[in-house]
Amino acid sequence: MSVMKLALADLRAGLPPEFERLREAARTEGYGFLDRLQARWRNSVYDADDQASVVGVRSEDRLVAIGAQTYDEYDPHPEHRRIRHFYVLPEARRHGAGRLLAGELTKHAFERAPRLHLRATHSLSTAFWDAMGFERVARADRTHEKLRQ
Repeated sequence: MSVMKLALADLRAGLPPEFERLREAARTEGYGFLDRLQARWRNSVYDADDQASVVGVRSEDRLVAIGAQTYDEYDPHPEHRRIRHFYVLPEARRHGAGRLLAGELTKHAFERAPRLHLRATHSLSTAFWDAMGFERVARADRTHEKLRQ
């Protein structure tokens, strides 16, 4: 396995042009959540959430992963945040991009609230979030949560 040089990128100012490549890759895998991220961005849905963050991971100036932390619209308590729109390109998986991104989004969320939720939609993502220290929960609106230590 080759070593990827990874760097975080703050994307709050706007989705970069190479976002389209990630969106198409996600769609090819049957995931539509990056379509929702793009639509929410265009419709300024997250503008009211001044605590939201959209973060990317770059490898050699290529965007290889993206995710966001926002208020939790399914459980909108002020002490709850949610990780969403989390995607890593297949060729960047198992190279640390997902862990780097998840760590950064978790850090951002815990700077704002003590409880973090997410919904994993695939067995591989479920295992990933388990490994990241999230606890499984049996709720329709989320599969995992984590409390700030």
